[in-house]
Amino acid sequence: MNQTDALQRFDAALDELEGHLKQVLTEDDGEASIPLLKEQIRFLIEERDQLMDDLEAERLRIRRLKAANDEVSGRLEVVMGTLKDMMPAMPG
Repeated sequence: MNQTDALQRFDAALDELEGHLKQVLTEDDGEASIPLLKEQIRFLIEERDQLMDDLEAERLRIRRLKAANDEVSGRLEVVMGTLKDMMPAMPG
């Protein structure tokens, strides 16, 4: 899942909750909608937790990629140094 999809899902859930809240506040008998609101809040909490897990997974992936990049760069520098040392001096 990419960041845009996750944000769109979360925005849609917030919009739905907002709609339910407006309905409860304008209805004469808002008591009937309270279980639905509780369910929406539970859903938003689960969605938030999933987004936090996804974000942490992406941060971990970035750290691993950076470490791999640093390792490869270090190896390339060693190889380039070795190649320079092996090259005969070129007459200028």
